[in-house]
Amino acid sequence: MINAPTAGMLFGLSAAVLQSASYIFSRRFVLRHQNATLRLLVASHLWMALMAIVIYPFARSPDMPPVMTYIGPLLGSAGFYMAGQAGLFALMRHTQASRVAPLLGLKLLVLAVIVTGFMGQSLSLNQWGSVGLCVLAAFLIQTAGVRLTWQALAWLALACLGYSLSDLSITRLVHALHPIPKFHASVIGVCLSYAVCGLVALPLWRLAGISRNGIPWGPALPFAGFWFASMVVLYACFGLVGALYGNILQSTRGLISVLFGYALSRAGFHELEEPQSRRVLIQRTAAAALMFTAIWLFHA
Repeated sequence: MINAPTAGMLFGLSAAVLQSASYIFSRRFVLRHQNATLRLLVASHLWMALMAIVIYPFARSPDMPPVMTYIGPLLGSAGFYMAGQAGLFALMRHTQASRVAPLLGLKLLVLAVIVTGFMGQSLSLNQWGSVGLCVLAAFLIQTAGVRLTWQALAWLALACLGYSLSDLSITRLVHALHPIPKFHASVIGVCLSYAVCGLVALPLWRLAGISRNGIPWGPALPFAGFWFASMVVLYACFGLVGALYGNILQSTRGLISVLFGYALSRAGFHELEEPQSRRVLIQRTAAAALMFTAIWLFHA
């Protein structure tokens, strides 16, 4: 029988792989389509709302608590996530997918400040060291290759803050669905959250007038599929080990994305990943490996 910390670690690492794959398809979308940030935000979330509607009847449990028990964290997980996702898609126009995943390691610093400064939690010296390693790694990624513009850094800040607040809400949501087992609760939580996101996306579609230009539904589906799957295991990870350690585990997507980017570049997909010098590749890999080390340090 796998214990909760081990299961949480496996879920977190699985989420990292799935999210790294999703970034490739989101970058491909935003580079190939006009008004891509809003169009991908709308199309992918309508796809995921459809997935949620199909799955929810099979996932629903007779042990569901009253709606008022979980409505607050549900709205927080969906609303803050949509803000972070908008920042991510806009950031994709300014940098490669292999840089985005490590840069999102800065979210750990935001989370650490929130939980210690506003939620009354304390971190050990090792845990602060773990957070510091992730931030240092993000800095190394930023300096490997072309530097990010101030506009890109602003979108990165929005993504990190939105995702951080959403992650804390996700942890509360999974716990609020007690007594349903954590993985089962994560599936229900994802379905509820992305149904809400679909309701938000639908009026955005009409208000933005992008229905007149049409939405490339097919190209948005690979991102939606990988992202939805990653959220199921990520919700389970947060429910088992908490948002902060879950993000340490999730930060391994930096190393995974660097490897994915290298493979894409070698395969000739230069639209997605430009060829990089050996020095840049080594620097990015070393930075991503620092995040991997942070996993061990957090519980050392």
